[in-house]
Amino acid sequence: MRFIQILIIALLFGGSSVFAQQELANPLIPAKSSPRIYVGPVAGYNRSLHSSGFESISGDVLCPTFTSGTANGYYFGGSIEYLLGKPKDSKSSIIARAVYSYLPAGYTQPGDRLPSLDEQVNVVYSTVRHVAEIKYSTIDIEAIYKLNLFNSSFGIVVGPTVGFVMNVSRQQRMELIEPLNAVFDPSLFPPGTVEYINNGRGIITANDNIPGHSTIRIAVKAGAQYELPVGRLLLVPCIYYNFGITEVSANDNLRVNALQMGVDLRFAL
Repeated sequence: MRFIQILIIALLFGGSSVFAQQELANPLIPAKSSPRIYVGPVAGYNRSLHSSGFESISGDVLCPTFTSGTANGYYFGGSIEYLLGKPKDSKSSIIARAVYSYLPAGYTQPGDRLPSLDEQVNVVYSTVRHVAEIKYSTIDIEAIYKLNLFNSSFGIVVGPTVGFVMNVSRQQRMELIEPLNAVFDPSLFPPGTVEYINNGRGIITANDNIPGHSTIRIAVKAGAQYELPVGRLLLVPCIYYNFGITEVSANDNLRVNALQMGVDLRFAL
């Protein structure tokens, strides 16, 4: 009797195993394979970090040098990820991205105390500051290698970036800080050489596109990401440091770096 019970159990398990194998082999209900390719949009925030060595264009005797500037920018575009090895067990991939990146900067340096005019047109001495603003944007093509660590969804990423410069512009200004009722004395500057703004409390001393600027920016990106799977969709927050290898302008010793934070959406194909 006990032998018969063992035989029945063996037949049941054997039958279920055969049935499972037949079910997997059924061409009408094929087993789902793990996706190898993911595509989707990317977007994020740039904290631009400019280093430079150009001088202020002004009538100020101090004529300071702008050495570092920062500002907030952004990026957006698309990506395609190709998993290396067997997709089910893959821990590494190549990610190609094409993004528009806006990397501005603002500089501020102290200036001299210059004669200005108060509301009664009396000469008073005012504290002056020098300001420069740079607007810089590129179309970047990136090739990023990703490696997930510790058998987890946390990964490190590194790879080159080639940026095609779309726009470069620079404006330099002098601004009065105090007293608040003062304006620049027009007699300090030859007519037509500057543009007065902010009711005479600011002067635009130069507008240009950084003559001789490079049309290509080559950089290296390195950072980290974390993959949050939602079905066949990956939500990927990421952070990078974008280090510029080439200079924007050799004459101005101008180089653009950036701290980048954003989110990728990757849909499985």
